[in-house]
Amino acid sequence: MNVKLTDHHNKSFFGHEVGVIIQSPAKNLPHIFLTCIRRKEDGIWEKPSQGEGKTIKLSIEETICILEVLERRLANWRGYHVFHDDKTEIYVGWEDETRNICVFRIGDYEKKFRFPSTRFLTLLLEHIVKEKIEFATSGTFKEKLEEKEEETEDEYRVFSEQIYARDGLHVVETTEYGVSVDLVEIQAKIKVESPKALLIDLENGQEFWIPKSTVHSDFDTQEREKYQLFKVEKWIVEKNLF
Repeated sequence: MNVKLTDHHNKSFFGHEVGVIIQSPAKNLPHIFLTCIRRKEDGIWEKPSQGEGKTIKLSIEETICILEVLERRLANWRGYHVFHDDKTEIYVGWEDETRNICVFRIGDYEKKFRFPSTRFLTLLLEHIVKEKIEFATSGTFKEKLEEKEEETEDEYRVFSEQIYARDGLHVVETTEYGVSVDLVEIQAKIKVESPKALLIDLENGQEFWIPKSTVHSDFDTQEREKYQLFKVEKWIVEKNLF
């Protein structure tokens, strides 16, 4: 009997005030998305689809760093995503030496994980990393050669680390510099505008929200009848279409 494995993963962990969503849009993409949302004063949760909350893209290496903490081989990991003047701090570490509560801090969002959520998250990330190592790093020699030819110096990201000792476990800091952003062109109509996001309608009838900060072209928010050309960061399209 053949068992068909899923191509994507989506798991939410909600606390009283803050929730964390783990997404792997496709097994052949070398990254996952981690989204933090907060319950607002009116009791309604922030909606990432409307540009609310905080979403970061984690590489395979960064996901492995988180796993090392969850498996108690690191005391904590602190990462920094730097793009132009925007810097986001990511922290994952144990609250104290008992290592019963694992703290995730993304910017000004903080979520504490306890058993069995810590175990569930560990098993999920282990599975995703193994999956991506198999499918996101494979391909024919011709494909790899073509990818190599398309790369430029500006497209490389610097992944550096500093290791410190504490209580018998290491503390790891990493910094990932995003020098350039992959863009895709899409034809879409603007249906709804919020202060930070646009609800767009594609030519195939599919609708989704995109943060205005991910659009790198001019657009007319008053034009609602005609399709416009948007140059959008590739990751937000992957997140909504895969």
